[in-house]
Amino acid sequence: MKFKRISVASNLLCFITAIYITVFFNRAAFVFIADYLKGDFLSTGIIAATLFLLTYCLLVLFSAPYLIKPALIFFVTVSASAAYFIDHFGVLITPNMIENAATTTRAESGHLMNAHFVTNMLLYAGLPSLLIIWVEVRHRPFVQKLWVNTLLISGCLVAGVALLLTNFGTFSSMFREKKAEITGRFNPLAPLSSTIRYFVKVNDERTYIAQPLGTDAVQTKPYQEGSNKKRLTVIVVGETARAQNFSFNNYYRDTNPMLRERDVLNFTDVSSCGTETSVSVPCMFSPFPRTEYSSKKFRQSENLLDVLKHAGIQPLWVENNTGSKRVADRIETIDMSQLQEGNPNCAGGECYDQVLVDTLASRLDSFKTNTVVVLHMLGSHGPAYYRRYPPEQEVFKPACRTSNFADCTQQEIVNAYDNTIAYTDKILAEIIDLLKSRESEFASSMIYMSDHGESLGEKGLYLHAMPYFIAPREQTTIPFISWFSPDFMKENDLKQACLKTLSDHPASHDNLFHTVLGLMNVKTTVYDKDMDIFNSCRGDGAAS
Repeated sequence: MKFKRISVASNLLCFITAIYITVFFNRAAFVFIADYLKGDFLSTGIIAATLFLLTYCLLVLFSAPYLIKPALIFFVTVSASAAYFIDHFGVLITPNMIENAATTTRAESGHLMNAHFVTNMLLYAGLPSLLIIWVEVRHRPFVQKLWVNTLLISGCLVAGVALLLTNFGTFSSMFREKKAEITGRFNPLAPLSSTIRYFVKVNDERTYIAQPLGTDAVQTKPYQEGSNKKRLTVIVVGETARAQNFSFNNYYRDTNPMLRERDVLNFTDVSSCGTETSVSVPCMFSPFPRTEYSSKKFRQSENLLDVLKHAGIQPLWVENNTGSKRVADRIETIDMSQLQEGNPNCAGGECYDQVLVDTLASRLDSFKTNTVVVLHMLGSHGPAYYRRYPPEQEVFKPACRTSNFADCTQQEIVNAYDNTIAYTDKILAEIIDLLKSRESEFASSMIYMSDHGESLGEKGLYLHAMPYFIAPREQTTIPFISWFSPDFMKENDLKQACLKTLSDHPASHDNLFHTVLGLMNVKTTVYDKDMDIFNSCRGDGAAS
């Protein structure tokens, strides 16, 4: 039986598609607005109608022959994809979120684009796209279409403004206070505007040149063969670890059994610079505090690793995540993705963080001078928490063993996440033990700082990357743990009793730049002793 294809006017097809996008892919935005307006459904409906009119205007712009069908399919697909992540994880679509998507690895994207995502896309984007392809579209003559579309767009814009003016005071106040939370949920406007802004930024950054920083840097205690030990600091950059789930910070579970047996210093009040790797990692190695940091400033300046290099210290970056975010552009880098074949700790394009310990151990003999090694962990990266640790390291059960949280209970999600923290505890303990085993050669230290935290369902949010000014504490409060060998303490004249008093002192990513320079005894004009966490515990002025 042959079905006769339906003939639809181009503007009517745009109208129907705009209704579909507005109704099916903006639920989260309308729920948020209704909650903010305390159940004022009339005002919520006005916002919905205005969004529909804007979407209709956008679609009409592409209603030309040969263009309309690809354009409508594109907008439906983009909206369906964005709505999936907004609805399932509570994320907002921002330029930083687009950057995260653009710079993700194949393995990471595979965890997100699981069977549930594919099914969702087939249902909400695939079927409507087939209908758009199937229908016949009628078009007016070009000049007539131009006039009609101009009138339609003008009329819709005027109508949208008129709708907003009906309750302008309420709407202006709402958007002034909650602009990011609302516009980051609007489809297709949020993904489109965010993508454009991201690529504008990328294009601008292509012309940036990192200006020299700290070229006056010198070591006050350089390594001299035969007279002192080589100084080695290992900076472990954690991934998605939140402070609340560390037993050091009064978590109800014992997620730090191995570190508790080592003489470590844990800081209980530490905040991140951002809520996503692409912001936090560059920020923590830059000389700029969070309130002054920007991607542009970072790209136009050298960073901590360059200053160390100027001082004659050997920096090394070991990567087991999605890249250094340009922090290590000018230093030696080892990428764990090259270890895939035949390595028992690697599979499916990813490696357990055990490879970081093994790589550090294999490189120790090559360090001929004072050295700083950065180990960039895969840590607790979600949503596939269960893939961040070997099966035999699964302590808390039952654990969620899928990247689709809808298939797991809340407790199973937390169990899987806590297993990643316990595995991180094991990795850090092994790093300390490795450094202890080489105390005859190195005066060593370890600093562990996560890049940002993670939401595990609190307030309906999962994962991370919320705009910082509205991000919950779960995404911005991070663990910070340090360890020093006896010789390192002696070399730096650090007083143990004084260090213990620092545990409750507020700290942040802002401190890392200056703290590492201080630990490596680097003298430079860009060093600020007041930002060096351990400076107050040096010398005779510290409590012994």
